[in-house]
Amino acid sequence: MNTQTLGTKAISLFLLFGLVSCASTGPIVQKPDVTLSGIELSGLSFTGQTFLLTFDVANPNSFPLPIKSVRYHVRLASHSFASGEAPSDFLIPSAGSGEFDISVNLDILKSASQLSSVLRSGLREPVPYELNGSLAVDIPFVKPLPFSTSGVIAVASN
Repeated sequence: MNTQTLGTKAISLFLLFGLVSCASTGPIVQKPDVTLSGIELSGLSFTGQTFLLTFDVANPNSFPLPIKSVRYHVRLASHSFASGEAPSDFLIPSAGSGEFDISVNLDILKSASQLSSVLRSGLREPVPYELNGSLAVDIPFVKPLPFSTSGVIAVASN
């Protein structure tokens, strides 16, 4: 056996043990907690409504999370309200929190009448919400970090 083959086998074995030890420690990046903290009716016209959604993010990691995009789906009182993907460029500090806003335009003609009644009642009292999505982070080899929460929220108007 020549030394080059022995060296290649030793390097391969070293890399294999390194990968096994990394895999056994669990995920390197812990997923953040994301909640919907505000829904504000910011614009109204004959054809549509514009809402400003505010999200709070808590980072449990000991390093900052650079967020490059947000994928989200919001349900109000079990009705689909808003979904999409928004490019972002913000940083959640290590072991800290932050917030971001997404502007959403809804077509009144395409919105279900049930959703309209939910929004009107949300101006008077909080409505239940469900939030699902993921945060794409600008960290090499890290997949988008999923989130899912639920709670109640009031709809505000400006």
